[in-house]
Order: sequence, then structure tokens, then C-alpha cells
Amino acid sequence: MQVKDITLYRKISLKIYNKIEEIIKNKQNNETFCIENISHGELEKLVTNISHLKRFREKLEANPSFREQFLADPDKTIESSNLSIESSDIDFLWQDMMAHKEAEYLPTLPSERYLKLFKEENCDVVTLADSSSNPYFKAWRSRQIARCTSQMPKPISDGIVHASVSFELSKGCSVGCWFCGVSAPRLGDIFTYSPENAKLWREILELFQDLYGAAAKSGFCYWATDPFDNPDYERFCIDFYNILGVFPSTTTAQALKDPTRTRNLLKLCLEKGFVKNRFSILSLKILDQLYKEFTPEELTFVDLALQNPENIFPKASAGRARERDLKKFEKSQEPLKDADQKTNACVSGFLLNLVERSVKLISPCNADEYWPNGYYIYEEGHFDNIDDLKMILQGMTARHMTLTVRDSDRMSFRRDLEYQSLSDGFQVSTKYKIHTFRSEIYLKYLGEIIHKGDKTVAEIIPMFSMFGIPKNYILDSLNIMFNDGVLDAEPISNGVQF
Repeated sequence: MQVKDITLYRKISLKIYNKIEEIIKNKQNNETFCIENISHGELEKLVTNISHLKRFREKLEANPSFREQFLADPDKTIESSNLSIESSDIDFLWQDMMAHKEAEYLPTLPSERYLKLFKEENCDVVTLADSSSNPYFKAWRSRQIARCTSQMPKPISDGIVHASVSFELSKGCSVGCWFCGVSAPRLGDIFTYSPENAKLWREILELFQDLYGAAAKSGFCYWATDPFDNPDYERFCIDFYNILGVFPSTTTAQALKDPTRTRNLLKLCLEKGFVKNRFSILSLKILDQLYKEFTPEELTFVDLALQNPENIFPKASAGRARERDLKKFEKSQEPLKDADQKTNACVSGFLLNLVERSVKLISPCNADEYWPNGYYIYEEGHFDNIDDLKMILQGMTARHMTLTVRDSDRMSFRRDLEYQSLSDGFQVSTKYKIHTFRSEIYLKYLGEIIHKGDKTVAEIIPMFSMFGIPKNYILDSLNIMFNDGVLDAEPISNGVQF
């Protein structure tokens, strides 16, 4: 298949996403829509319309044969798809099909962008993550978002929810995906729902609620794990709901392992008010089996993460996918293409493994030789009980989540930023964003000092005070850069300090 055709299918997939959102927006009646506003029959019709259009989009994205059929004969493809959609539902695609030679490249769609049909029932993870009552955590998270905005393409950075916490309920994963962006190890021990473990689990949830407020609601119970590896997963989720008030989302590659369990989980999610989950699809065979097992309506609120090799969207170059890319490069000696997406990480906060009783402070970054799994690890600790964990969390917050720069902080720019001196200031930039600081003459010299990277805040202040420039001017400028995420705060990796 030629690049121009792949470009077309990217555009078509985006168009279908937009069509679904348009349908929902019209039904939401200026965002006041809720399930009580419409009759059962109207709701059933709406769900059918959305779910069948959604399945058509999935088939188009995943299956090259289906894409070729659609491009050759859209009407016949729709008719043979066994889906309740009309040609008029997707006639908005025709112009793109005819103009596909001129179609422009569209970046990979972030997987987090999805349906919000029942607005009052569906928790907005981004809003929850940003609602921390802890000002230090909230400011730190905001800086991570600002940093990612200039390190990644906009569709990628916008798609990262920066959730506050992730809980691993096992050590490793039984699936073993070759492209795993966080390099999950083989499945080892499992954190079972024993009386002792259940007590610790509830204490942990209560602790996060006490320390970080509503932001704890944005958490979920997997990372380098598959939720269905833990036979007690649903019991942990119910505790999560009972304590934090929301039901956590689920991403699994084992939806077909026990269809009854999968259906029960989806039903439980809807009963508790959460409607968004995700199934990872590793092959077209699995996709076909899923379609035979579940109707489009059953999967209306399940995002299919299409990871089959034929899928038109590339894998994030992180973790094992990055390892494979590097091996291909070493073998062929062809130039290694710079991927748009180099992380699957979506947490700016804490990663806990309940088996190991470990906790890490993490945030997304572009995968490289220092951070191959696509996220920074600012600090790591281990705990034996809830008091240990509380002390560790408070210590991490105090050490890493300051509201302003500190006197002892060494001022330097991030290693990925290009520095340029201006007549009345300076700018630092990546290919995704330019940060400009100008209009005050001292900014030119402040930028030069920071660019050298060998002075602390306490050392910089006197360098300007001797020329009559007030201390607060310099501190205000430094804190603006601090909050914009351009100052280097990258943690040490394998003994390397940046």
C-alpha cells in the first residue's frame, strides 16, 4: 500500500471519530443531555447508531482488506458489513476519498480521545486529575504537562491524561506483547484479596484521598500488568469505588479469556456510573473473535486499542517496541525514523506495585537511552505498612513538588531545548513549541547564565543585584520559566545527571 493511501485512511478514521462526536453533541442539547432526557426507544436507537458506526471505523482502521474494499466500492462494503449504517452516515468521507492524492498527513489519534455519551455518568479523568486539593502536587503536575507540551506533537501531548496514580495488582503480565511500551516482565506474584491485603488496599486509597484529594479518583489499577491476571481485580475496583466514589477504568488484552467475566465487569462499570474501558486487540483473528462474541451495542463504551500489525497507526516507540526498532536499525543500517509518539505513559504522579510494595514518582517523557520506557522516575521507595507509605509520599512531595524555585536549585534548560539569544531576551525551542522571554534587558543575560547551567538561584541573584535589578524581578522570571517547564528537572538515570 502506498503512503498516500495510508494518509487517506488516517483522515477517514479521524472523520468518523468526529462524526460520532457530532452525533453525541447534537443529542446532548448544549451539554445538558442525560439519560433521563430521552425515551428508552430513542436511547436504544442512539446507541445502535453510535456503536455500529464505531465498529465500522474499527474495521476500517484494523483491516487492510476492508480498507481496500471500502476505497473500491463504499456502498457494497457497507452493505456487506452487517452493520446498521447507511451510506448517508459516511457520505462525508467521499470528498476525502476522491482527493486522497492531496490528503495531508494527520498525526496518530490519541487513544484517550473517546465517547462521552452519558456526560453526567462519565467521569472526566483529566478534570479529576487536575482537581487535587494539594497545591504542591497540583503545581508539579501542571509543570509536567507544560514540559510534555513542548516535547511532543500536540495530538500526543493532548491525549495524555496525566492521571495521579496507578496501582499494579500483580508483578508482571501474562500476555507478553512484543510492543509493550513499558516493558512488562513475565507474570510473577499476584496481590490477592486476602484480609490483610484488603485492609492495606483500603488504607492506601484513603491515604491518597487524604493527601491528594479528588485527584486520587483519576487513578486506575494496571500499568505493566493486565487486570484480568488478578482473579480478585473486581473486588479491588469495588473498594476503589466505595472509598473514592468513582469506578476505575480497565484496559485488558484478555477480554476473550472469560467472556462471562468480561460482560460482568462491563455491567458493573455501568452500574457504578463509569462507561469507558479499553480492550487491546493483538491480531485480526482476535478482533474477529471479539466481534462474534460481543455485539456492537455491548462494546459501545469500550475503546478498542487496535494493536494488530495491519493497523494503520504505528506503535509508540517505547519499551519493547523501541527495542525492536533499534534491532531493525542495527540489522539494516537504514536511518531510524524519528517516531511521533515515544511514550504510552499517562501518569504524572505515583506508580505503586502492591506485590513489591514499591512506590515511584513518575511522569511521561519521550523514550530514549536513558528512559527507554517513556517515563521519568523521579524517586522510588518501598514500604511495609501504611505509615511507611505516608512518610514516603510526603517526602517525595516535599522534595520534588515545590511551588517556586529554591535557592539551592541549579538553573539550566532542558537538554532537548535549543537556545537562541535575542537582542532583548532569549528563546528556547523544540520542533513543537517556542518559548520566548523578552522585553526586559536583563533577560538576555539571565538566559545566557541559565544556558551555561552552572549557577544556583542563590548565586544568580547577586549577579543582578549589584546592577540594581531587584531580587524579585529575577525570581519572578525564574518562576515563570519554572512553571513553563523549560528549566531542567530531569531526574538522575543510571547515575547520569543532566
